[in-house]
Amino acid sequence: MARELRRKSIHLLGLVVPILYFFTSRDLAIIGVGGLVALALAAELLKGLVPTFRAIFLRIFSPILRSQEQKGGPTGATYFLIGSFLCILFFDKTLAIVCLCFLTLGDLCAALIGKQWGRIKLFSRKSLEGSLACFVVCTTVALLIGLHPVVALAGALAATLIELLPIGVDDNVTIPLISGLAMHLMVSNWHF
Repeated sequence: MARELRRKSIHLLGLVVPILYFFTSRDLAIIGVGGLVALALAAELLKGLVPTFRAIFLRIFSPILRSQEQKGGPTGATYFLIGSFLCILFFDKTLAIVCLCFLTLGDLCAALIGKQWGRIKLFSRKSLEGSLACFVVCTTVALLIGLHPVVALAGALAATLIELLPIGVDDNVTIPLISGLAMHLMVSNWHF
């Protein structure tokens, strides 16, 4: 639980992306987050190719890395930046901000509530309690940002299902993209 708390406290720093995007233009956000994606991918490449870099990286970050990340897999931070970049690229500003908040806050609450109070297991790793926390937080965020209630519920449900289901793709990419797509389709097709 202590490692998860450390990871999720760092995960909370991800709120910087939607907050800064709120105050900047789309073009500036694409350049800024795109630059961070390039740096993260360069670090991933160096981890794989330069043993000294990998050793230093692991010495610094191993307390917050999951086992697959320590074995050389891409970090959650890299996936987070890729998911953030794609959301900013594909969705309008409000939807991108909402789905990035889903990723940061919904995923955070699902993990913390699920680890602490999760009793009813779903798909062996997740819990009903964590999923409900994710749904409530995502719905609340979307409503506070001003989305139509139907759009907010659809986006929150999509984010919750993607966080819950073991689909094999990192949820730092899938949560914002799938929830953003669900909200985008509702807004563009039904004019909410």
